[in-house]
Amino acid sequence: MLENAPPGWTLKSTKQVYENYYLTVYEDMLNLAGTPKKYIRAERQNYSTIVPFTSDGRILTIKSYRHLVDSYQIEVPSGYIDEGESPEQAAVRELEEETGFVAEKMLPVGSYTLDYSMIIQTGYIFAAYGLENKGRQQLGNMEILEMEFLPVQQIKDLLLGGKILNAASIVALYRAIEFDSRLGK
Repeated sequence: MLENAPPGWTLKSTKQVYENYYLTVYEDMLNLAGTPKKYIRAERQNYSTIVPFTSDGRILTIKSYRHLVDSYQIEVPSGYIDEGESPEQAAVRELEEETGFVAEKMLPVGSYTLDYSMIIQTGYIFAAYGLENKGRQQLGNMEILEMEFLPVQQIKDLLLGGKILNAASIVALYRAIEFDSRLGK
């Protein structure tokens, strides 16, 4: 398992210590060139994050109530990739579930990981274009959302001002805004 590790680093054992739908936690016992090390790591479901652009230069954002911080946060649509789904299929589904909008085009922007030091999870970013409101939101019981179209410059100001706190939204917005700016060139 440690094909690219420094010389003398070996994995002695792996034990699953917790599992539910969202998270699996493992305890690895490593040998770091003669020094034993217990390493805790987790695996989470991969997810897709969508930055929906309008033809007049705005982005569809959501204000989502987040229990852990007991506040509404500015985000873009995002959600887990279900078993058997591709990242793009999840993006299409999540956009409609959270906003009621569908996109004529869903373009892949890239992928990333939030924390490769402890958590195995990949986030996929999509830029959505040609939005049409189908009005079919299907929110989960913890999804309390308000939608708002914001100009790209206002999004940039919110990002630089530290007003958008969700890491998946921050990464997706920065990358998708740059992606979008290059499409017109």
